[in-house]
Amino acid sequence: MYAKLCRIEILSSYIKEVSVGDLLTVQALVTNPLDWHHFYEKISTLREGEKTDFMVVTAEGDRIQGSGDIVELGKWSSRGQYGFKIKIRVRKQKSLRDRKTRTPKRLVERSVMDIRSQPATIATAPEVSLEDVAKFKELLKGSLAMDISR
Repeated sequence: MYAKLCRIEILSSYIKEVSVGDLLTVQALVTNPLDWHHFYEKISTLREGEKTDFMVVTAEGDRIQGSGDIVELGKWSSRGQYGFKIKIRVRKQKSLRDRKTRTPKRLVERSVMDIRSQPATIATAPEVSLEDVAKFKELLKGSLAMDISR
């Protein structure tokens, strides 16, 4: 899993929960105080109602990209563990998985037509006789290639 939202990149080792629907919810848990300081600085600049872009890769490998407004923003610390939760109201969303699997219909039809219009040909290797091999050996007699194989 991976999430990039509000100019914050969150790796899978920090992510505890991701849910996507009308609301995108990302919850992270940070145990290292230095890492928390990094996240805290970024989160402190955000405000509810702010517009933001996001990109999320789910555990199944689906990539979802879009934009929305920050609805809820929370951060907490408890006994050496720090966390935050960001909720975004999704306005525009697209799954990049759909784009990879879909091919424009026009291209598919054109390639099928090209295949059908081409006559089937099978490439065959030319016949090589012993006389041809002897002529080739004679041609290479003084070359470096013949000296190496001896």
